Amino acid sequence: MDFWLYLIALIVVLLSQVLLQNNYQKYRKMPSIHRMNGCDVARLILDRNGLHNVKVIVSNRGTLSDYYDPINQIVCLSSDIYYKSSIASVSVAAHEVGHALQHAENYGFIALRNKLLPATQIASQLGWVAIFIGLFARIDFLFWFGIASLIIIMMFQVVTLPIELNASKRALIQLQSTGVVEMEEVPSCQKMLKAAAFTYIAALISTIAQILRLILIRGNRNND
Repeated sequence: MDFWLYLIALIVVLLSQVLLQNNYQKYRKMPSIHRMNGCDVARLILDRNGLHNVKVIVSNRGTLSDYYDPINQIVCLSSDIYYKSSIASVSVAAHEVGHALQHAENYGFIALRNKLLPATQIASQLGWVAIFIGLFARIDFLFWFGIASLIIIMMFQVVTLPIELNASKRALIQLQSTGVVEMEEVPSCQKMLKAAAFTYIAALISTIAQILRLILIRGNRNND
């Protein structure tokens, strides 16, 4: 059973990455009707919502490295998204601006995620180390500390999911209300955003499967 859980986690994560890359490669080649690049789209939506203080910059981190920095109030877009006027570019740019809109409105789940963030950072550094030592040295306290750490990570992922889905919802609304895309382009934008959202769902499923798998491994070892 633990093997099948590992396989499920691996397949789901790989499937999400393949889905994202396939959709990205497809929609980065599909020009938007109004030929606005990601930078212009982000700036337009920000200004229409009164967020003139939020900057839009280009990232050098590589493909799909886009993010919103709430501390410095910066929308950072990868070069492909920043400069090109494709369906992928306008969709991803609008999604990141969706996070800026969330922060401006004090969207509830963000406050909850911020409370979980310090514990999640500690859990991500110590969790797997504690699990491996606990399993091989048969130290129950360390093992269950590691499992608790993974549960904290899982809770962080659960809270992150509605934030990402809401940002995509906001993106579609803004793309239409600002006239960046036409009605016939909306389904393509939706597919691009859904593919990106699935990576977060896959990460959550993978974490749950890993927790169950590790508990089963421990149970099997105790029965030996």
